[in-house]
Amino acid sequence: MTTRLRTLGRDLQSRLRDFFDSPVGADAAPIELLEAALDRLEQKVQPAGRGRRIFPYDRITVRVAQRDADTAAIDAIFGQLEERLRSRLAEMNCAAPDALEIDVSVGADGEDAAPVLTVDCVKTAETRKTAVPSDGIPKVSIQVVKGQCEASEYAFEEAVIAIGRTPEPSDAFGLVRRNQVAFLDVRDGTTETVGRAHARLQFDPAAGHYLLFNEGSSNPTSILRGGRPLPVAPRDPRGVRVQSGDLIQLGRAVLRLTIDVR
Repeated sequence: MTTRLRTLGRDLQSRLRDFFDSPVGADAAPIELLEAALDRLEQKVQPAGRGRRIFPYDRITVRVAQRDADTAAIDAIFGQLEERLRSRLAEMNCAAPDALEIDVSVGADGEDAAPVLTVDCVKTAETRKTAVPSDGIPKVSIQVVKGQCEASEYAFEEAVIAIGRTPEPSDAFGLVRRNQVAFLDVRDGTTETVGRAHARLQFDPAAGHYLLFNEGSSNPTSILRGGRPLPVAPRDPRGVRVQSGDLIQLGRAVLRLTIDVR
């Protein structure tokens, strides 16, 4: 009975996830569009440690591309967006910027291939200008804490840093990937838990920080910060922001990250 209940619970969670991640329908009502926009904005919240969260953006752009759109109704409903968003963030113990700039545009003759709802967030140049070092991409040092790599420590000033097992693994189609942080192809109870194309660090020049992406390894990826794990979902296009001092766990292997922004 217990096993059956667990299976039912997993099935329900999967269905709920599929429901909320599904695209917005072409005939969605204005209130449905608003709720979908709020859900997408909620997904952009970032952990800040000790149970706190932040919404690091101050400019939100919403585009509705819907045939025969009721522009007046959409404008009226989306007039609640800032109030509703701040309410949601408060419930999540999430800090929000003092000022939010929100732009909502409606295209009454949307193309069939265009998404019905697009939500973009940025941090304006005035508030982020000190986040990016004057010489561009910051220096990143990666120390191997657990697991065996070709080197015990790496240093990079690159926009993308691929992490995996073996230097140049190939996939089923013969495509070769180059891992800058290459774990050895050995079995020691730890190193083999790193996937051949496990993860990547990628610098976001607009936000001025690195993001960690889980590229779909069968073993989990997480960030350990202040003793707490922050899971990185497989193939999530948003990634998770990393900070200097973070530990990156790949399966049972661990890397320590140091970011020099001077």
